[in-house]
Amino acid sequence: MTDTVRAFTEPLAAAGWHIRHVPVTPARPYPFPWPIGKFFGVFPDSVDEAAAIELDTSAASPGSEPDELVILAYQVWFLAPSLPMRTLLNAHPEVFADREVLSVIACRNMWYSAAVEVDQRLRALGARHLGTVVATDTRPQFVTLVTTLRWLLGGKREARGVFGRAGIDQRELDRVRDCGTAWAAGDPDVSGSTVVYPIAGADLLAGRIFRRWGRLIRAASRRGAILRVATSTGFVLWLGVSLALMPLGALLALPMHRRIDRAIDKALAGSTLRQPESPSAASEQETSRIIQLSGDEYVLLFDAQNESTWRDAVGYVRMMDTTPLSAVAVSRDGEHADGVLADPSGTVLAAYGLDGTAAVLLRPDAFVAAVLPGADPHQELIRAMRDATSDDAQTTSSR
Repeated sequence: MTDTVRAFTEPLAAAGWHIRHVPVTPARPYPFPWPIGKFFGVFPDSVDEAAAIELDTSAASPGSEPDELVILAYQVWFLAPSLPMRTLLNAHPEVFADREVLSVIACRNMWYSAAVEVDQRLRALGARHLGTVVATDTRPQFVTLVTTLRWLLGGKREARGVFGRAGIDQRELDRVRDCGTAWAAGDPDVSGSTVVYPIAGADLLAGRIFRRWGRLIRAASRRGAILRVATSTGFVLWLGVSLALMPLGALLALPMHRRIDRAIDKALAGSTLRQPESPSAASEQETSRIIQLSGDEYVLLFDAQNESTWRDAVGYVRMMDTTPLSAVAVSRDGEHADGVLADPSGTVLAAYGLDGTAAVLLRPDAFVAAVLPGADPHQELIRAMRDATSDDAQTTSSR
């Protein structure tokens, strides 16, 4: 978390912003590494929206001034904001009331339920929540599950065997630093988080179930230690089975993915930094150049550094869909081939949020049809094309 906050705020400080760091720590520190009993022992309180712990009051005051931007940086515990930060939200609402607030999250990969909860809580407190910057461990899920548990329960973070070092890598920190740079420059379309829909769907569903388990365990605890142990054990067993069956659940949900993805977008609205909705951030000249390169087709825009991946995805979609689609790589270098747009100033890259592996699907009029994170380029593009052409057909029919 400290590394992530530093990566985001260093460009702000370099741009002349005054940064005041206020640590929020519990009065009684949690153990590290975590004994497994205590690890699951904090679960019921972690998913309790009204929970609060005693905080260390010897540190700097968490107060804020009306003209300050509050950067709320927190970890995710059991798909919820960590207990110290939840306590700050519950016990010190004056920090956020009538303030602009930007959230920063560092976690393994499931942050969606926590982000939605924090967004709702901040709005209830009268804050203007500007969105969320998220840093995650981007490696395969099974690898991150092993390395995270090894780190939290065993205290061993560094590289070992084929799994490597636990936590967020330098490339992800560099991406967060780029977000900070864009934020300092006043970029209105900076994208601080990537939504991976299968994981987001599982997260939001599990978050609701976690809260029910939490209520059950808290109720059982009031009836005695034996019932608490029994219900806590039931939760751990359910969790293990759910993790094992998650790939099967994702497969069964494929026929309903459009409906599920729309529900996810609705649930996350406001909790993540906004994506570019139109080419207005790019100049008319740049937009005109894109249209000239594409003709009257749908256009996929992407950073030239990821050209081979996205051109391969475009080739795949052309075999599966007859809708005309062209590919335009955006390069900071000179125009060195057909279908490459020179962007030495970075205007187009910034305007369309083309950071990392992301790509943007444009309609023939150059308006954004979809923002593709790049986790699964082939499936993301075919799905976006089907949705876009379906929407266009419905619009034409209604006319």
